[in-house]
Amino acid sequence: MILLAGCASRPALEPVRLDAGSAQPSADVSDLAAVLAAAVTDDGRVDAARLAGVADRLGAQLRRMIVSGPNATPELYPTYGARAAYWLNVRTAWSLELARLAGCPECMELGRMLARPFPLNGRMYTLGQIDEVLLAEARRGGDFRLAACAPGVSVNYGPLPRVPFAGDGLDAQLQQALDEFVVDQRRFVIDPAGNVVFVPPMLWACRDLVLARYHSQFGPAEIDVVVALKSFVGRRGRERLERAVGFRALPQQPREELAIPKRSVFYPGRIGRIEP
Repeated sequence: MILLAGCASRPALEPVRLDAGSAQPSADVSDLAAVLAAAVTDDGRVDAARLAGVADRLGAQLRRMIVSGPNATPELYPTYGARAAYWLNVRTAWSLELARLAGCPECMELGRMLARPFPLNGRMYTLGQIDEVLLAEARRGGDFRLAACAPGVSVNYGPLPRVPFAGDGLDAQLQQALDEFVVDQRRFVIDPAGNVVFVPPMLWACRDLVLARYHSQFGPAEIDVVVALKSFVGRRGRERLERAVGFRALPQQPREELAIPKRSVFYPGRIGRIEP
């Protein structure tokens, strides 16, 4: 009864209100590029203070995305690559905005973050619905990386990019995203003590695509998603996954941790030191 009362008292998710104003349809992502350059760290995390400093640029990009998209303005996104890049970029931008609106806490309830509606592409979307689009596009194009590497501020998702995705060169960007994802110990968790690999949610959702790609390139084999994935990542990723061969592959449970730089702690003394 206490649990039910607690759930009943939780405030409903308010849609994000953002007036597109005089924004004109455009595939331009220069404002997003400025935001990523200023606020995203080299390891794909978001610096909250720097993000606050470019909130106006992020808002300008989001307003443009409200009136642009494969549904609202299909002529601006005529190719598979252009559409795929659009969805990856809007997931990046809105993930940053939702975290910014919440004050970029160290923990943020993933379910509510995924379910909060916002205007986009001529209608209302949620991050969860964008994930569904990315999964559908990955299945349509046969490239699991499009969904598996979906970027986000949450550690359940792939690293944030340092530059926007683009239709031209998308393959190289997705490969870099996959490589960085697999070597990120906070996002892609391997438990040597329990002999378990906890596969992140979007990668788990398209594990059949990973296996299908492996079988198409190397022939039929009784393997799991971890062994198959090892064939599609760079040297550092292969070395990390090699140590996990034989471990059980389990779906990673949703976590509330945000991918923000770890805060430093100063220990006073004659010299003093800083530790993560």
